[in-house]
Amino acid sequence: MHTTDGHNGPDIQALVDDGLARIEWVHTHSPVMNTHVRKIVSDGSLRGKRIAVVVHLEAKTAYLAKLLADAGADVIAAGSNPRTTSAPVVAALRDIGIRVVSEPDGDHTSWEAELRAAADLEPEYVIDDGAELTMRIGIHRPNVFARLKGVSEETTTGTARLYAMQEAGKLPFPALTANDARCKHLFDNRYGTGQTTVQAVLHQTSRQIAGVPFAVVGYGYVGRGIAQYASALGALVHVIEADPVRALEAHMDGHHVGSAASTLPDARFVVTATGGMRAIGAPEVAHLRDDVVLANAGHHDLEIDIDHLAQVAEGTTEVSAQITSYALADKTVHVLSGGALVNIAGGSGHPVEIMDLTFAVQGLGAHHLINTPMTPGVHVLPKAVDDGIAAAKLASLGISLATARQEQQDNSMDWIDQIELS
Repeated sequence: MHTTDGHNGPDIQALVDDGLARIEWVHTHSPVMNTHVRKIVSDGSLRGKRIAVVVHLEAKTAYLAKLLADAGADVIAAGSNPRTTSAPVVAALRDIGIRVVSEPDGDHTSWEAELRAAADLEPEYVIDDGAELTMRIGIHRPNVFARLKGVSEETTTGTARLYAMQEAGKLPFPALTANDARCKHLFDNRYGTGQTTVQAVLHQTSRQIAGVPFAVVGYGYVGRGIAQYASALGALVHVIEADPVRALEAHMDGHHVGSAASTLPDARFVVTATGGMRAIGAPEVAHLRDDVVLANAGHHDLEIDIDHLAQVAEGTTEVSAQITSYALADKTVHVLSGGALVNIAGGSGHPVEIMDLTFAVQGLGAHHLINTPMTPGVHVLPKAVDDGIAAAKLASLGISLATARQEQQDNSMDWIDQIELS
């Protein structure tokens, strides 16, 4: 990505033009960001604030970075996964003057170096994904960590990490769990990941889903969304879930619920959505059927234990740029996108309309951190901010809401006022 010689590498201007066109497409389809968010963050409070944006580095993330920069912030952009950084987007961001520390086509070694480079630029605020930059600042740049003024976290995994840091007494600044905002997890995790994961799996494999056993590992909001979309296309959805309440919910939603041992031998597709590691590890691999397709929709590239598959395989075949087949002694297992997030590494990521909501949460989350005195620890975005985002989205759709009349209000206070404590 460092050459402009048309004979030795890509044409940089062509990459820039491609990236700018992708960002403009996002702009065209982001009514909440364009109006509601831009109006609020343009109050001057972001001017000169150094904000690191560390999310999958594609066009929708680029538009968030550009909006913050337009509001006067000093933006640092980095990728939250080495497999999801877009070359055209990197070129376009650099062309418009935003510092980007990540390169496309990297690996975990180069990605670690990029995150440390972002830390070296000493951000005051971090918009993070998986708390990847936040943790590395804490480990490798303690002086920068001590000066952090706030973090806004994108994911379920990152939120769990922040709570763990808080419990350990190692979270000396306020952190917003953007993931727990209703306008994020109710739509992004379920509808965004659900739709695009199933799309990516089918696009990469050209396989039939109707009437086929389809296993989802994990039944949080992401797992629910995948199960919903797969079921709508006729798949026979099976759910593997360790949490009894979520397992019961999956059963009530009409899915077959079972253990790995009872489910995996029949599943033709297996999609992980746990947010943890090795959801499909050595014990689960033993139960897989021949010709099974494995894909990951959770945060970690390690939800599918690729190292174990490589160790026990008698051979591997790169079927395509996105499919690797592992020939085991008794079966062949196909892994999509190298075990990385299948909907981003092997697709175009979430729908623009979904990310309009998610990045509205992140943009206004950063604004809230900058303008609101907050104690150290994990906080949820205020309900009023969340409601404002939803109202702006509804307005963009031409939807107006009814207002409750006085006589429709509950009259419990009339009774409560009559209660006397002895």
